Amino acid sequence: MKNKFCLLSGNIALLFLFFLLVSKTTTGQSTVRARKEFEKLAKAYHTNLISADKYLDSTYSLTQQLVSEGTEFKTQELVGLLSLYKDIAWGKKEYGRPRVKYYRALVDNAEIFGQTGAAMYYNEKLAQEMAKNGKIRPLLGDVFKIKAFNEQSLYDKVISTYKDKEGYIKHLPEQLRNNKTDNVNGMYAIDILAVAIEAYIKTRDTAAVYRTALLADQIGNALRRKYPINRQHMLYNDFYALTRHHDIALLEHNQIKVGLLLDSIQTLKTTYDDQPITFIEVPLYQMKTDHFLILKNLDSVRSYIEKLASLPNFFKSQQPILDEYKAQLQAIQGNFQGGYTSLTSALAHERKAKSVLMAEMDSLLYAHTVAENTKTELRKSEEVKQLRTNLLVLISIAASIFILTIYLVMIYRSRKASKQIEALNNVANMQIIAMEEAKHQAVREEQQRLGQDLHDGLSSSIAAIRHQLEVLSMDINDIALKNKLNMLQHETENAYKAARNKSHEWFSAGDEQQEESFEKQIKLLTDSSLPDSRYDKTIHIDDSALKCVDMDTRIAILRIIQEAVTNIIKHARAKHVEILIYEEEDTLLLTINDDGIGLDEKRSRKGKSAMGLQSIRRRVQSLNGDTKIHSDVKGTEIIVSIPLVHP
Repeated sequence: MKNKFCLLSGNIALLFLFFLLVSKTTTGQSTVRARKEFEKLAKAYHTNLISADKYLDSTYSLTQQLVSEGTEFKTQELVGLLSLYKDIAWGKKEYGRPRVKYYRALVDNAEIFGQTGAAMYYNEKLAQEMAKNGKIRPLLGDVFKIKAFNEQSLYDKVISTYKDKEGYIKHLPEQLRNNKTDNVNGMYAIDILAVAIEAYIKTRDTAAVYRTALLADQIGNALRRKYPINRQHMLYNDFYALTRHHDIALLEHNQIKVGLLLDSIQTLKTTYDDQPITFIEVPLYQMKTDHFLILKNLDSVRSYIEKLASLPNFFKSQQPILDEYKAQLQAIQGNFQGGYTSLTSALAHERKAKSVLMAEMDSLLYAHTVAENTKTELRKSEEVKQLRTNLLVLISIAASIFILTIYLVMIYRSRKASKQIEALNNVANMQIIAMEEAKHQAVREEQQRLGQDLHDGLSSSIAAIRHQLEVLSMDINDIALKNKLNMLQHETENAYKAARNKSHEWFSAGDEQQEESFEKQIKLLTDSSLPDSRYDKTIHIDDSALKCVDMDTRIAILRIIQEAVTNIIKHARAKHVEILIYEEEDTLLLTINDDGIGLDEKRSRKGKSAMGLQSIRRRVQSLNGDTKIHSDVKGTEIIVSIPLVHP
């Protein structure tokens, strides 16, 4: 299970705002325009065009609007823009709510744009300020801490943070039932418990998993007895309950129950269609992908990978998780299994090192921020974080280049060996075809010689005998003898016709057998490269089309067909291939059609497909022929015309 639930940790109200803002974010807006808007409000306040209350409300609204548009502020930059706001908010005791909003604006900006250390610091400040206003939130700061540790796979720190608050959380079911605490504290507890359950699963502490899940169920049931309450809280409570049970079912390897729970989570999108539910889709699609990977349902895996890819990238871990799913799918399908395993292992170690380093950076930033809480220290800590991030990026790039180089070398060697084998097979096939053609040519010539001998020799002799019998019959008057001569003349006539027909049959059979042999050679060539499981092939040679075609021309035609088929395999993505050979007006015509994607003229002039087409043109020119190529998005047609010389 990947870090699905880290996206659900944090302030419940902030979480709702977080997804609402991110779902609206497209491209980052310029901070130059933002500065002008803050300066405009400050000028209006200083010239008494707006009151202090109006300035506070307008400035906070502007901050939320800019963040929703994707305008990212460095923490210290936003502190500077809100300096007047802070002066006014801390200028009067009754401005408790604006002071809460001040820290909330800093938390929102830091959390959404990945400034984890600053988010943790200002979240604690927010909890302290809310406590001053009568809103006790004992778990608010821990929600952000536990989320940060979980993102970095520091499960021991997740468990340690949870245990520090376990005593308080255990009393929440009773306090909620007796209305001694509000629902928000219950939601914070469920949020922390969700991350703690995941940490226990990762550390294989099954007993702790069941114990923590039971406590979460007790808090969830206490909240459910109060329904209807805030719709956001109802949605989160129901979602957490289903995901908890999903985790338990997954731990128990009960895939049937997992599937039913995932269907129940899916129905939440309909039940709470009045609430922002985009945040449900990310973990839901991840859980469904995991589920179908286990079941080996590759069509469903592919579908949910596409759905995940269509969602905005809410978190840093979302894209690596998506890439890992794609790699797993490719591995199952058998695409470069060995290379994939090595590459995935290397990247996994890289991500682990990155997590540890990021934890050190965030801890350092948090420590500096808490210790100093000044403009100088914030700037220095952010610079340290940026420097280490740049170093990490450089190391990651170098490692990726090294791994990619090894991978490409492996691919190059594999392809080189494949090309050598392919070339050897092509030479062998053409030699076999040439030998077959030579054999059939010899058989044809022998048949035609025998037919000619039969016609010129035996047929002529029988014709002479028939003529002599006819003359002799005319000179004899004996009726009985004349009848016998007529009978012999009739039998001789039959023998003459039989010999003459057989000579013609042998003479023409050689051509027919040669045409059948040539068609078989073409089928042998195409069957070896265009398997019936992937291609629908039509091959037809008209009767007598090859009667006047010599051996060299036949071999050249086979080479042309071979080049065309190679282009179809490499570039066309076709499903149907048609090869026709026929004679028209003393010209032999060869047409090769496919229903592929066609040729991009600019690309074909520079690409590998141009080499095959040029080879075809050269072969046709050597036969004094002509080549025409027609191509569009519906496919490609190659027409070769070769002049025939009749004897």
